[in-house]
Amino acid sequence: MKYIVISFLACCLHTVTAQTIYDIQKIPKELKARAAATIRDESINIEMRSENDVVEKVKRAITVHNKSGDYYAAIPLYYNKSAAIKSIKGAVYNEFGIAIQKIAPKNFVDISAVDGFSMFSDTRLKLYQFEAIQYPYTVEIEYEVQHKQNLSIPSWQPNFSPNIAVQNSTYTFAAPSDVAIRSHVQNAAAEPQVERKDKLTLRTWKVSNIPAVKEEPFTKNFRDESIEVFIVPEKVSYYGKTGAFNTWKEFGKWKYDNLLQGKQNLNTAVRDKVIALTKDCVTDKDKAKVLYRYLQEKTRYVSIQVGIGGLEPFPASDVEKYGYGDCKALVNYMQNLLSFVDIPSYYCVVQAGNKKEDLRLDFANARDGNHIILCIPFENDTTWLECTSQQMPFGFLGDFTDDRLVLACTAEGGQVLRTPHYAEAQNSQVRRAKLKLHNFTDLEGTIETTFSGTQYDNHIDVFRSNNAEKPKLLAKHYDINNIRFENIAYTKLEDGVMPGIREAIGIQIPGIVTKAGQKIIIPSTLFNNYPTIPRNDSRQQPIYINRGFTDEDLVEIQLPADVKQLTIPLEKSFACEIGSYMFTAHMEGDTLVSSRKLTIKQGIYDASKYAEFHDFLRSVSQTDKGRFTLEIRQ
Repeated sequence: MKYIVISFLACCLHTVTAQTIYDIQKIPKELKARAAATIRDESINIEMRSENDVVEKVKRAITVHNKSGDYYAAIPLYYNKSAAIKSIKGAVYNEFGIAIQKIAPKNFVDISAVDGFSMFSDTRLKLYQFEAIQYPYTVEIEYEVQHKQNLSIPSWQPNFSPNIAVQNSTYTFAAPSDVAIRSHVQNAAAEPQVERKDKLTLRTWKVSNIPAVKEEPFTKNFRDESIEVFIVPEKVSYYGKTGAFNTWKEFGKWKYDNLLQGKQNLNTAVRDKVIALTKDCVTDKDKAKVLYRYLQEKTRYVSIQVGIGGLEPFPASDVEKYGYGDCKALVNYMQNLLSFVDIPSYYCVVQAGNKKEDLRLDFANARDGNHIILCIPFENDTTWLECTSQQMPFGFLGDFTDDRLVLACTAEGGQVLRTPHYAEAQNSQVRRAKLKLHNFTDLEGTIETTFSGTQYDNHIDVFRSNNAEKPKLLAKHYDINNIRFENIAYTKLEDGVMPGIREAIGIQIPGIVTKAGQKIIIPSTLFNNYPTIPRNDSRQQPIYINRGFTDEDLVEIQLPADVKQLTIPLEKSFACEIGSYMFTAHMEGDTLVSSRKLTIKQGIYDASKYAEFHDFLRSVSQTDKGRFTLEIRQ
């Protein structure tokens, strides 16, 4: 009887403990503030038993406070021939820490990383996403993955987003004591705890009580502010290919020799076609243009990030056979085409994304970079190609890979290069509108706009869309109530220094002008209103303008003969270190003519400049939201 009672009490105690460990009340108040989710407890244990046997054991509990935190509780587990998922288990808890759902392998959706494409059939994804009905909730997950390579060791970044708070997180890397490693440690407050156990050396980093960060506008990528630990063993192995590297030059050489060599295997029939296509070209650059167009017309891109789909490109013959490829495969294919006409080129690893991220210059590793682009080193005219786009102009990268350090993998070794920077004068939008006022309330007319540089990127979606979709997409860009579009036409401009798109449209905007008795009120800026930014007297971060630009608008509105001016002419100009603005308006006969020019300059500016920048943008916004008041003659 005593045994039964004791067992019952022990069971109850265990249940109470399990039910309350993730009670939301056990999160300190400061770790809830501004957080979409809080990592309650996390342990990442990496044991490198050999170069071909790395075991990753993860246990993580994360509390989601609101809908914006759902993303952080998703559990994506990729696997392929070099990574096998050994175990998965977990549970979901409500706000009181009571388990409401078990997580088992059967709860995961198992899909191809790129569904429907046979080249990538061995790369798969197990995905779990809890469908929340109410908040907060906690997801606890525990899994083990065995990696058959040590080129890319799982890293640690506990506070990977400004919206994440961290209660406790631990990262341990264990390896035989005679194995040399390099480590990149960023923003970690303490040195790792080092312990020797059973011929292994264990290095452990710990953090606790890291609050979420208040996001400030115009800041650099949060990666620079987060805690990171990267480990690279001195000797590496990847699919049986071994080596050692300490520098980007050595890594680029190893990658070229081991992962790229032998992949350019197009046959003589393709070579003969390349020679025929380029036979009338005068220069090597002309040949490259022809072959780039051939690539764009023949192939299509399959989106799969470097690292998920492996680090090795598929052979060029596979792209020729199937007509598609990921970034690695398409760059390798383009290199093969160029080689047939003796044009050298570089396979380049880049960290792609709208926010510019450099490779870690002082720490060569295989985890940096999520995309591949091509560099053609013409003499005094280095040319870059985005091989995944069927529309991108020759020699233009756009805002996905511009102005950042990349690794070129060559036979002589890796070279760290910088992709082109596009200045604010190049990233331009130049608009000319000729409109006519009808019934004192409606405007109609034509607009012609040229988008250049990275502003070309901003409107390529409309250019690519079909005729049925164009009006819907234009409505999002122009964001004016009741606007209607007609006679929509686009022209690609590729002959100048910077590629562009010319947009020509007819518009009708009923009710855009307000009639009040004998007065009419016309918005001073119809198509380009720049937003304000919040005031912040305690700005912490430097101001980071990722990309500069210039917008110019010239708008002519023909008015009825019985309208006379009240508040025109007008001239306003503002400037600060970061930008300049000018707006003018005057009458030319019966036509109201207004011009607007806004320039924002790329750069990193001291936080003390924020108040000045705020005041500048507030003045810009107030002017953009201004009104012209005119009177109807009796």
